[in-house]
Amino acid sequence: ADRDPDRFADPDALDLSRSDNQHLGYGHGIHYCLGAPLARLEGQAAVATLLRRLPGLRLAGESADLRWRGGLIMRGLRTLPVEFEPGSRLEESDTLSPL
Repeated sequence: ADRDPDRFADPDALDLSRSDNQHLGYGHGIHYCLGAPLARLEGQAAVATLLRRLPGLRLAGESADLRWRGGLIMRGLRTLPVEFEPGSRLEESDTLSPL
């Protein structure tokens, strides 16, 4: 898992660029989720769009203060507080622009 202290120096840190993190989030072997590649692509597209449209997007507070929801089935952040500086309003034609 991504929080294994034997594999990662700081397992509780939110590190989106962490490499070599082959975890069981989408199953393994015959139980591997067929939708995993699509889910990963959707996640990458969503994050890329957020970062492109909100270039000043940043964590509001310290990463050490983030609180995780525990559990074997579903694990994630309880909240992800962010802040940004509002930019100019998008034109209607820009709202559905491709990646």
